Amino acid sequence: MLKYFLIVLVILLVVALVGCVSKPAVLDSTKTYSITKDIHSLNVEINAADFVIVQGDKFSVESNLKNLSVSVEEGVLKIVEKTRFARNYNGASLKLCIPEGMTFENANIKTGASKLTAESFSANTLELKTGAGRVEFYRLVASEKANIKGGAGEISIKDGSLNNLTLDLGVGELNMKAQLIGESNLKFGVGESDITLLGNRADYSFDIKNGVGNITVDGENSAFFANSTKGESLVKIKGGVGSTNITFQE
Repeated sequence: MLKYFLIVLVILLVVALVGCVSKPAVLDSTKTYSITKDIHSLNVEINAADFVIVQGDKFSVESNLKNLSVSVEEGVLKIVEKTRFARNYNGASLKLCIPEGMTFENANIKTGASKLTAESFSANTLELKTGAGRVEFYRLVASEKANIKGGAGEISIKDGSLNNLTLDLGVGELNMKAQLIGESNLKFGVGESDITLLGNRADYSFDIKNGVGNITVDGENSAFFANSTKGESLVKIKGGVGSTNITFQE
């Protein structure tokens, strides 16, 4: 008897979970959230959506995510999705408008299976954690510290300046063109990476540990790369599986 009861219980739990997964995570229409308080920092945490950051006259949030919480607490704009289980995210969207020229004191962005696109984004300290999806910044600035952790997907930074960057990649592709300042620690997983360092070779010094993949710096294989310069910006690299190509652009 107990055996049949357990079987029925398991079936009911599976049906309940399937029901949660099949439920849409989006509303029938887009909701606009007006932001009237002063903002100095940002905290975003979403599971999945087409997430766009644009610049405008003032702060505003537009989204059709059903369980989205938008609040301001002590100057921190918090955009958090409350959905606890995976659902149907077809057509899910989130648009954040920030004032033109805005620099956040702290920015913490965590995305799951999302596509994140930003025109121009600036913060003193940046924490960016991505899951499975595509991340694209047309310009990204972190004046004090940047911590970027990639999951499975593609990260693209077309222009920027990053101070004391810690980059940890999982499975995916990295395309980055930026000036690296201070000490940068780059750890690669599985995938291809193409990095253009703004400045000249004399601005940088390197500490490279190869993985299974091949790393080239300015056309030289890192296994034979002799850094004859002692640039102020130190780039530490721990290779993974896949090729990494580093070039310079003044």
